[in-house]
Amino acid sequence: MDKEICNILCIEKEQEINALIELKENDDCVVIKFSCGKLQFEEYGENYFVALVEIRKKLEKLNIKLLCKGCCRNVYPSGMLLNMGTGRKAYTLTYGEQARMSSLVDIFDICTLDEYATIDEQLEYFDKWIMSLRR
Repeated sequence: MDKEICNILCIEKEQEINALIELKENDDCVVIKFSCGKLQFEEYGENYFVALVEIRKKLEKLNIKLLCKGCCRNVYPSGMLLNMGTGRKAYTLTYGEQARMSSLVDIFDICTLDEYATIDEQLEYFDKWIMSLRR
């Protein structure tokens, strides 16, 4: 099983806290282990984006914001990216524009607090982006 560790910044009660995300993958699934102080979560998924959403659900209940590209309002993977790989890459989306290979980002790269969005806000942006392409 391959393993990688990422340092990620979180915001809790306006305080910056450091977290570690351990990424593992095998033939059947991927695993994300989130550690921040005494908080530890582990989620399995068919890809990293799905597992990241499950980690985010737990963090959102605790009002903790995870500052990585996979949590940005305008970042979302295509179905093809999810089906063909481990869901580690996603597109940076712009209303009215098709997603481009040049806009791919690693979902565990760092983002700013201004870019952060909740799961619902991110999905809403994605839905509006889809609609913007139909005009």
